Amino acid sequence: MHFMTPRSEALGLATAQSPSGLFVSCLPNGAIFEIGYRDAAGSLMINQVLGSPVHGGISRLLLRAGGAAPLLAEIVGPAAKIRFGASEAGFVFEGETDGIGHRAELILDPQIAAFYLRVEIKNRRDTPLPFDLIQVQDIGLGGRGFLMGSEAYASQYIDHHPARHARFGPVVMSRQNLAQGHRNPWIALGCLDGAAGSSTDAMQLFGPAYRASGQTALLFGEDLSNTRLQHEVAAPAIQSMARELAPGARTRLTFFALFLPDHPAASGEGDLARLDALAERAATLPTLDIATTLPRRSLIQDAPPLSGETLTDAAIAVHYGVRLDEEREGGALLSFFMPDGHQNRHVVLAEKERRIARRHGAILRSGASLMLDDRTLASTAWMHGVFAAQLTIGNTSFHKLFSVSRDPYGITRGSGLRILVDIGAGWRMLAVPSAFEIGLSDCRWIYCLDGRTITVDAIASGADAAMQWTVAVEGAPCRFLVAGHLVLGEREYEQSGSVTIDAPQKRASFRPGDDWLWGQNYPEATIHLVTATPDVVEAIGGDELLFDDGAAGHGGHVVLRTAATNGFSFAVAGSMTSAREADALAERYAKGPSSAELLAPAATFWNHLTGDFRVPDAVPESAAHNLMLPWLAHDALVHLTVPHGLEQYTGAAWGTRDVCQGPVELLLTLGHDRATRDILLALFAEQDMASGDWPQWFMLPPYSNIRAGDAHGDVIIWPLKALLDYIEATGDASVLGEKVTWRQGGKAKGPPEPIRAHVEALLAAARTRFIPGTHLIRYGEGDWNDSLQPHDPHLRDWMVSSWTAGLLHEQVARYAAVLDRIGDATHACELGDLAAAIRTDFRAHLVPDGIVAGYALFDPAGGDAEYLLHPRDTRTGLSYSLIAMTQAILGGLLDEGEARAHLKLIDAHLAFPDGVRLMDRPVTYRGGPELLFRRAESSSFFGREIGLMYVHAHLRHCEVLAKLGMRDDLVEAVARVNPVSVARHVPTAALRQRNTYFSSSDAAFPDRYAASADWARARDGTIPFDGGWRIYSSGPGIFTRLLLKEFAGRRRFWGEENHGG
Repeated sequence: MHFMTPRSEALGLATAQSPSGLFVSCLPNGAIFEIGYRDAAGSLMINQVLGSPVHGGISRLLLRAGGAAPLLAEIVGPAAKIRFGASEAGFVFEGETDGIGHRAELILDPQIAAFYLRVEIKNRRDTPLPFDLIQVQDIGLGGRGFLMGSEAYASQYIDHHPARHARFGPVVMSRQNLAQGHRNPWIALGCLDGAAGSSTDAMQLFGPAYRASGQTALLFGEDLSNTRLQHEVAAPAIQSMARELAPGARTRLTFFALFLPDHPAASGEGDLARLDALAERAATLPTLDIATTLPRRSLIQDAPPLSGETLTDAAIAVHYGVRLDEEREGGALLSFFMPDGHQNRHVVLAEKERRIARRHGAILRSGASLMLDDRTLASTAWMHGVFAAQLTIGNTSFHKLFSVSRDPYGITRGSGLRILVDIGAGWRMLAVPSAFEIGLSDCRWIYCLDGRTITVDAIASGADAAMQWTVAVEGAPCRFLVAGHLVLGEREYEQSGSVTIDAPQKRASFRPGDDWLWGQNYPEATIHLVTATPDVVEAIGGDELLFDDGAAGHGGHVVLRTAATNGFSFAVAGSMTSAREADALAERYAKGPSSAELLAPAATFWNHLTGDFRVPDAVPESAAHNLMLPWLAHDALVHLTVPHGLEQYTGAAWGTRDVCQGPVELLLTLGHDRATRDILLALFAEQDMASGDWPQWFMLPPYSNIRAGDAHGDVIIWPLKALLDYIEATGDASVLGEKVTWRQGGKAKGPPEPIRAHVEALLAAARTRFIPGTHLIRYGEGDWNDSLQPHDPHLRDWMVSSWTAGLLHEQVARYAAVLDRIGDATHACELGDLAAAIRTDFRAHLVPDGIVAGYALFDPAGGDAEYLLHPRDTRTGLSYSLIAMTQAILGGLLDEGEARAHLKLIDAHLAFPDGVRLMDRPVTYRGGPELLFRRAESSSFFGREIGLMYVHAHLRHCEVLAKLGMRDDLVEAVARVNPVSVARHVPTAALRQRNTYFSSSDAAFPDRYAASADWARARDGTIPFDGGWRIYSSGPGIFTRLLLKEFAGRRRFWGEENHGG
């Protein structure tokens, strides 16, 4: 049996479109696949998540009924039991639920970019029917690639503007603030018959509890909140006014959506007039005369979630004897750690997953590589029953076997690797387990059920590009159905891959197609799915096994079905460079290596990586720091070798600035000098020959031509810093003589030249960027604070970042010292003079009134500079910049008295209960349009850099505390950002996963306006602080260095160890 993974056009889509450019596509199962818009300027996707052929999407229509027989049912959506019909004019969804007839027509306006959901409800009961409807519509408002790169990121830039229309009541207007091809798409949603309420984010209607139950808890009589929440799943909901129908009566309601491909201004009350004519337009549309049929429904669509029972204290004691650092809330045990050789495991219980906003997850990687390569398998595991997502070998963006799990609440259930079980009443989908164990290379899901315990283990091999899953049943045997949603490329439905099923061997083989980059660059790439329990596997195939009728589907899944059993296993193994090697691995894993065989080399690798370093017991919170150290090393290695994170699942590249910090600092601290040297050689070979600069990010071979087209103004400095970190730690100055090639237009360019020549080109390029008459480097495209990228071109050319200028000064001075030490006094003197000149100009131009300014905007005509992020700043309203001050201290630009004076400013204006903030208050937000800065003025979500508490910058502040000998302050500052100890030091810290690095601490304001108005609540700690995005950051490496250097005395200088300093 052989089939190809489908492109969109092979999914059997039915499409309705209007001359306006608006179109809607539905799948054969009646689910909306895409709502989009096309014109001469390009294509835009209006919804956020593509519908699944075996489940559906996020959008749905809920019917809520009261009275004697209350009801909450989907009448459009994945769970809707309806008849479906399609034509070029629109779609019909009709059916009957518990004596209530319902018919919904999705109709496109024939002239403007608008669509209507016209709903007819008929009471077939013999009692009055009070009811209302809730329409939920996920929105992305961007290019498909942009949205599928990270739906959460796209949502962070969608501005929701709830308003009240004089006739229609509550409406939600949403604008994509990140320009999509120089356009800002916009949509308005409402109900023509009058709405009673609205919400803006899926968290408000679904939320964490949905992962376990698969049901919304908002019953008839409870209204949507009518509040704006700017979060990470943009899905406005509109609640109709309640109505009551007498027996036999019927009524009609109509929801609307009006789309504009470009809305340059922020949404406002003036936009309400755009909606005035919609009721009259909708009234002219005829009823759709479309024949309907019962659509094919998959087993996934009809499988209710099956979650594990809450473990009793007695059961916990049986499963887990030794528990470290227990986390409790309201008396309930939520999580803990347990010893695992030299490392530890983290255990999360079901009750915590039901409460926590960010679902628990883990990134597992195979092998023992300390470099990014094409032999390492990576996979993401999610606690709520996603047993593998984004499984890749090599490039973590382009080489996906299984798809990404794209929403955090389990609203969509057709992605990644899922397991269904039949425990006697039909298929159920495994969801939230009773307990979830996370190891450095494995995860375990334990489902305690009535009369059974089901355990699923997923292990990434410590030796091979392979992962093995083992399912065990304690109790009566049961049947299982394993379904993996295939991508075989970067994004589902955009390329074709080959799937070959060997039924006798119970094996599936996957190869990327030659129609896209993966197959073109790796013609031998082969991945196999094998089982070590073939006698238990009844069938292996594609989508046909997900439908009762057994008819072939569209080729988007690989499926295993077992007989009733107490256990089975299967594995994925492969090679990018040798089909023969992939075959050999398949043979090995078809024999079912034991868990111990897979984990032993993994344990050896992690022990080798982390060594025996520990924080001494005398240090406060030493136990918490030692629990976290292996996880910091894990996260840092994910960042280096399989670049992506839990929320930020795109990556696969090295950010120039990033790889020079966390990975280098981690490896040097732990003594892995050879690997650090390899990073430096690879890094300097990416330097552009013409400009002397590096791109903001770049992929390594064979995808080296894929790289950013520009870079922030500080990026050119970071390779020099990393090089100096290496030389100063190891004493290996011979690296300056190593010859590497250059890049030109993304291609390798020879001849190879010594690293020292590359440094000279770097410094020469930096000199050309000085503001005329100074030795201060231009701001360019930005600095470390990504949220302050310049919108105004004038800022790029005439503004100076004090942080960037201070960073350059520090590296020039350090390089001068290195050259002097190796005997090159002439060049050392020249660079010493340059460092002195930078220092002089820094103090003359960037420290007005004795306070380091964030930025100085120079006058091309020679007038006085304007200062931003400084008490003199009259333009932004911001007075202090953390990184400008901390870098000036760390780089030796301030004397001790000045440094301590700046620390007092930080304490007075930037220190908050959860850590130090980047600035003293948020940048003013005006609905999204950008005036000065990108992102800071356009992000509607108050988190990550926008929320101002970025842990990376906090850790650099900790380095300042250490430099100035402020030990007690350092101890407390570090404890506040360790996820194991944070709750003991930040009283309002919200629940969060405790074994992953969080890149930010986000004050939980619902939107930007509330953050500005109630900023004092963040300062006085009366608002919860949420954990931000996880894992993908330089922070874990920096954190590791900080802990071991400052608390364990792990220091090296020119190859000499100093453990006691």
